[in-house]
Amino acid sequence: MTQKSQNIFDKLLEFINYWWFRYLMVTELYIVERWERVVIHVFFLVVFLLQWYFNQTVLLRFTGALVNFGTFLTTGDSGAFASSVTS
Repeated sequence: MTQKSQNIFDKLLEFINYWWFRYLMVTELYIVERWERVVIHVFFLVVFLLQWYFNQTVLLRFTGALVNFGTFLTTGDSGAFASSVTS
């Protein structure tokens, strides 16, 4: 690596470490032991992934059906609404 790219990498690492430290201070995770911190982060990750899965599978299909139903109400085209509900 050149000196300039090493300098950019060091600044980026310093920036990430700064925000990681702030995150630990605000959430008070600096108090707990390392294994407890890992368990909490895994729990947060699982909750986030479950929310993402729910949004992708349920909410997007539901809102898509609502949008197509609104189109059906304004235009009277039942084909778009029927295909979105059955798929």
